[in-house]
Amino acid sequence: MKKSVLLLTFVLIFGLMLAACGGAPEQATAPVAEEAAAPEEEAAPVEEAAPTEEPAPEPTAAPEVVAVTDEQLDALFGDFLAGMEAYDTLGLEPFNEMLAGEAPFILDVREVKELEENGWIEGAVHVPIRELASRTDVLPSQDTPIVVYCGSGWRCTIALPLLNAMGWDNVKSLKGGSFGGWVEGGYPVATGELPVAEPLNAAEVDPALAALFTGNLAAMPEGFGGISVDDLNTAIAENPDLQLIDVRTAEEIAAEGHIDAPNVTFIPIEEFVARRAEWPADKDAPIVVYCGSGHRSTIAMPIMWSYGYTDVLSMKGGFAEWAKAGFAVAGAPEGPDLDTAFNTFLGNMESYNTIGLDAVNLALAEDPPPFLLDVREVQELEEKGHIEGAVNLPLRTFLDNPAYLPAQDANLISYCGSGWRCTIAITALGALGYPQPLSMKEGSFGGWVTAEYPVIEGTAADPMELNAFEPDPALLAAMQDMLHKVPEGFGGISVDDLNLLLVENPDVILIDTRTAAEVEEKGVIEHPNLLHIPLEEFINMKDQWPQDLDAPIVVYCGSGHRSTIGMTMLWSYGYTDVKSMQGGLAQWLEAGYPVVDFVPES
Repeated sequence: MKKSVLLLTFVLIFGLMLAACGGAPEQATAPVAEEAAAPEEEAAPVEEAAPTEEPAPEPTAAPEVVAVTDEQLDALFGDFLAGMEAYDTLGLEPFNEMLAGEAPFILDVREVKELEENGWIEGAVHVPIRELASRTDVLPSQDTPIVVYCGSGWRCTIALPLLNAMGWDNVKSLKGGSFGGWVEGGYPVATGELPVAEPLNAAEVDPALAALFTGNLAAMPEGFGGISVDDLNTAIAENPDLQLIDVRTAEEIAAEGHIDAPNVTFIPIEEFVARRAEWPADKDAPIVVYCGSGHRSTIAMPIMWSYGYTDVLSMKGGFAEWAKAGFAVAGAPEGPDLDTAFNTFLGNMESYNTIGLDAVNLALAEDPPPFLLDVREVQELEEKGHIEGAVNLPLRTFLDNPAYLPAQDANLISYCGSGWRCTIAITALGALGYPQPLSMKEGSFGGWVTAEYPVIEGTAADPMELNAFEPDPALLAAMQDMLHKVPEGFGGISVDDLNLLLVENPDVILIDTRTAAEVEEKGVIEHPNLLHIPLEEFINMKDQWPQDLDAPIVVYCGSGHRSTIGMTMLWSYGYTDVKSMQGGLAQWLEAGYPVVDFVPES
């Protein structure tokens, strides 16, 4: 402590001595930085020339994004709706064929987890649907064709109007079950390291549109805006303010009716924007849009979001699913005119619309060849092969996508394993306007193989969408419903099982569909509840059919062909327990079962 005081005292004394001597030279006390300064006489001009310090400029504000107007949206979405072709859908097989050539830009809008679990289509760029409008930097130039897909075909439909409005005018939504259908169809799937969306910066997108759509997609409800027919039915009962918008054509509504609800507005999707004045005035009103299958309504839904509507959903499965579920329908005709349809079919029959193996083989060599319809299950083709050129549409669902079928004036031949299912198929097709759809007999595909005609191994190529078949919508719905309910075994009953049934159940009703001449010549199966109704008069004598739609009925004929036509007709009218005797009376007699003379009722 003392040493510190002494040192300080010494420093002070030394400083006083320097001051007493006149101090050190001026330059010795100047800051080091000034040692290199210009001489004093030159410093003045420099000081005078130095600019006056100015305030720093204010930061430049980002250009203001002008909100998108309703009029702009009208023009963008109006052009999109006017330019649609087949509602901008693309089937699996046409898409697969595109990949073999100059492939389009493939956009996968599923979630990351879906790609990790299920794979993806090779070459696809992945952008989840909620991020679509904020990731336009990874999309190609706006003149590039794009095919969008998702899990089922729902989310890629949401993308359609938004991409189009942002400048991509050649966008297709992959249908046929989208990626789920792609997998079921056996098309190739990529797995492994997930695809990364690399920035391309190839497109110029209106930032206001991108911001609007980004907000809409971010606010998209759970389930991507879909509502099931069950939930909608409940919502209609619970919420009297619910608004429905039907975007089908006037022709569809007239033929099929519409959902029976208090607040239904009818605006075809083609006119959806042009008739915007008919939309609900309250943009917060609960709204459900529906169409025939769910595609068109899912186009309408994001369009309404873009105009500020906050509570808009689309009905999954469309009106077809609603009607199938048995929910209330208004404005529908009384029902399809089955009488006229089947009478027309029966009146056009030649040789009961059968064709032999040789004739089929010759027909296939013609130009053009017939449309060959294979109604077996896929597994049967995998195990036994198919006839070259055949289109495989399994019986119960072959009418679910009528776009796969040719126009009604086409030469159509159907076959199956033995000739049974193809007879059911031609009966439905005959009701839908094909004048003479033919059923391949002589064992059908089994006979074809036995006769050593050529067979292609494995399954047939996926069907192409022809968009040429134009059935009556009500008749089509009736035939679809009938086929969906085809029982196990396709309605066949053996002669042995029928013999037991007649003993065990006296309430069974037999219907003999042979001609009067055949009945008189060969007799009938003895049974108290026997009706003779020749197939040619099957509809005209409908008043003789059992009144009870649930009555147990067995139809028979000479070989099993005509009775299967009759069985199919009865199914179409709602009869629930109808079978056809396999092999017909010929098989009954061969098994040694008795017949008696037919005595008509007086």
